[in-house]
Amino acid sequence: MKDWWLKLGCFLTGYNYQIVKNSSEVTAKAVKKYLSALLIISGVWGFIGFTFAERYLKADLVGSIIGSIVLIILVIQIERQIILSVGRNNWAAGFRIVIGLVMAILGSVIIDQIIFKEDVEKQRISTIQEEVNDLLPIKTKELKNQISQIDSMISMKELEREQVSNEVSMKPTISIPSSSGIYEADSTGKMVLVGRQVNNNSIPNPKLEMLPQLDKQLNDLRESKNEKETMVINMQEVLEEELRSKIGFLDEIKTLFSIIGDSLVALFIWILWFIFFLAIELFVLVTKLSDHSNDYDKTVTHQMSVRLKMLEELANGR
Repeated sequence: MKDWWLKLGCFLTGYNYQIVKNSSEVTAKAVKKYLSALLIISGVWGFIGFTFAERYLKADLVGSIIGSIVLIILVIQIERQIILSVGRNNWAAGFRIVIGLVMAILGSVIIDQIIFKEDVEKQRISTIQEEVNDLLPIKTKELKNQISQIDSMISMKELEREQVSNEVSMKPTISIPSSSGIYEADSTGKMVLVGRQVNNNSIPNPKLEMLPQLDKQLNDLRESKNEKETMVINMQEVLEEELRSKIGFLDEIKTLFSIIGDSLVALFIWILWFIFFLAIELFVLVTKLSDHSNDYDKTVTHQMSVRLKMLEELANGR
């Protein structure tokens, strides 16, 4: 089990297991220290990645786990830049400090959003109410204009139906004249036209068929008007639900900063989380800088020197 723990440490830190195995206990302890630090940092950022993907990216369980794994891999690769450096590298250390500050701020903000979730929700309710008050008159005015247009169309259709209905009542039928020829035989026995007979045929008024169509159009318009009126009545509730369903990361950050600015307790808790995240972010860096060069580093340096010397001799031999 001890060997597996060391293998895991070499796998995550990037150390060569064969060299570590043949090195002193000091090297093995250094690998274990780095492993412990990586597990702490990875656990914290894995939780943050899972929560962020679930809450703001609307990911399912599998997507949230993938987001957590991606963030863990990213953190480990960043820490490897420090762990695998041989000797002191001031540029790498400075760059890591900058990354640590940024990640500490982001981590403390995301954690505070989880801790102050109920407070953020309360503040969001107040903010949502203000947004609803701003949007409600605009949305309501737009719907009322549509209702007014529908009323105008209904009035026109009702007037048209009344006119058609009156005309049909006055003239339920109309006469259509038709003519037919009158033929008689002449002296040769040939049938010749001698006159025309006009007949009047009574048929139902064609406009009677317009009434069902007009009734259907009126029903459709009235249904549309009822829908619009219902939307006006429920507009405030619809806007509130729509705004609540859209949880924005930046909106919650603004709300959180508002809470922190108004409450010394919230500010104190955020500072504690910031210090905690900054400490674990710089944990590996401080550990690396405080450790003296061990036999693993000297072995790697020696191998590099031997390799360079061989290459130099090969170049001179040519």
